[in-house]
Amino acid sequence: MILVTGAAGFVGSNLCEMLLRKGYKVLAVDCFFDNYPKWIKKFNLRNCLGNPDFTFLENNILDPNITKLIEGLRIDCLVHLADIPGVTTCSEVNFDEYIKYNITATQRLLEAVKYKGIKKLIYASSSTVYGDNGEISMSEVQNPKPISLYGVSKLAGETLCHYYGYIYGIDIDILRFFTAYGANQRPDMAFHRFIKNMLLDEEIIVYGDGKQKRDFIYVDDICSIILEIIDKEIKEEIMNIGGGISLSVNESIKIIEKLLNKKAKIRYIEPIEGEQLITHANVEKLESIITLDTKTDIHEGLKREIDYIKKLYKLT
Repeated sequence: MILVTGAAGFVGSNLCEMLLRKGYKVLAVDCFFDNYPKWIKKFNLRNCLGNPDFTFLENNILDPNITKLIEGLRIDCLVHLADIPGVTTCSEVNFDEYIKYNITATQRLLEAVKYKGIKKLIYASSSTVYGDNGEISMSEVQNPKPISLYGVSKLAGETLCHYYGYIYGIDIDILRFFTAYGANQRPDMAFHRFIKNMLLDEEIIVYGDGKQKRDFIYVDDICSIILEIIDKEIKEEIMNIGGGISLSVNESIKIIEKLLNKKAKIRYIEPIEGEQLITHANVEKLESIITLDTKTDIHEGLKREIDYIKKLYKLT
């Protein structure tokens, strides 16, 4: 059985669906945190709910009773995806919430499983831990220096994983996700906003000048990587999970325009404080550990996300 936290979220819902297709039993946990509407998260689980191999628990991993929920279960791997995401929403004003859900919750979960015989744990970290370190290609050997409080919270989670892995002998792999996109993407994320607003002939907001670049990776590619890591003997590795190619926000908008056959109405506003100007994943380590059969082309991936958003909002 695979335990997935944050199972109703973007990566979590896609991962649960792929695990079920591959024949795994899945124990899914999510508290439906109100960063976006609950009905969207339930929609994202539509292909999982009702499957006899899928057990869903609406529960907060901060709850001290989380230990009892997994009592007596044989869990082969825990994939910890639950957190409050977002560089744009994390600030000095609400950082207590991020401490609670990204740091304290991670520690509570590690505490809950340390004596449960779970030998493998996968922790979802973020490229935001790197900050702006002067390197175009971000490598796992670089010293993380986050410039956003969200990045600080994810780096703290990594450190907790190192501690529990070392003290309690848990095999913990840390995956530093770069910018994921695709079906089930959160409504606050750029591609989701761009596609929805363009379909509705509404204005899209771009922070800064749109020249900032991101390393995009399609969500199914991330899930395939996680599945391969679940099945491999990997001892406490930190791995970049990215596409290895950076694309500017302006360039991505042009692709969406072409796919929708629409011209975007763009309004540029002030850049986000603490936003990285460029992210570019060095994926040499990942490729030395696992075999990636295919990488989803950005045009194909965006086409699939467009189809998802049309279904979600009932747009033609």
